[in-house]
Amino acid sequence: MAAARLAGNRRREQNPAYGLLRPIFPGESVTQQEGWLAAVSAASEEYRQLPPHLSIRVGELVAEIYLLKESFQRIAAKVDADGACARCGGLCCRHGKHHFSAVDLLAYLATGRELFTPDFAHQICPYLSFRGCLMEPGLRPFNCIIFLCDQLEGQLCEEARGELLTLEQELRRLYLCLELLLGNRFANGLLITWERAVSSGKGLFNY
Repeated sequence: MAAARLAGNRRREQNPAYGLLRPIFPGESVTQQEGWLAAVSAASEEYRQLPPHLSIRVGELVAEIYLLKESFQRIAAKVDADGACARCGGLCCRHGKHHFSAVDLLAYLATGRELFTPDFAHQICPYLSFRGCLMEPGLRPFNCIIFLCDQLEGQLCEEARGELLTLEQELRRLYLCLELLLGNRFANGLLITWERAVSSGKGLFNY
């Protein structure tokens, strides 16, 4: 199967931060893997150029997000979420390509964690391997960490469901804080956010 391709930017609008790729002119395109590398390169460079006060605040927010996701996973683990997901084969992961956002990448950049390499040829999700998700729970995308299928949710007590709802609301607030702080909407996923930045001639972070 041919690799899916992304549209390029307009002539003379190549942002120097995206120097991993040659300039992309009308009629040309890049593969999703190339787009991923370019987006990561661009975000990494822009993150390095953040003013100190913004860099510190980003680090504080992603640290809070990490702890909330870990808490969410601990509650889900009470009904063997990992085991159930492994047995089901990741059916809910089939639309996960655009779940990984710039916010999730910032968590890797701010903490110095080694970033995984996605496989866009994977039939289910580019962030899956034969061992399962390439990301630990605290670094997984928002949509991935908060989703519980009906089977799992039905096994949770009312108190646990209430705790998960509170955690989800706080996660939404923190994601929004990062969007407001960095002047962009990140909900559409890293690849789409990067492609729009290239097309508009703007950066990923506009503070």
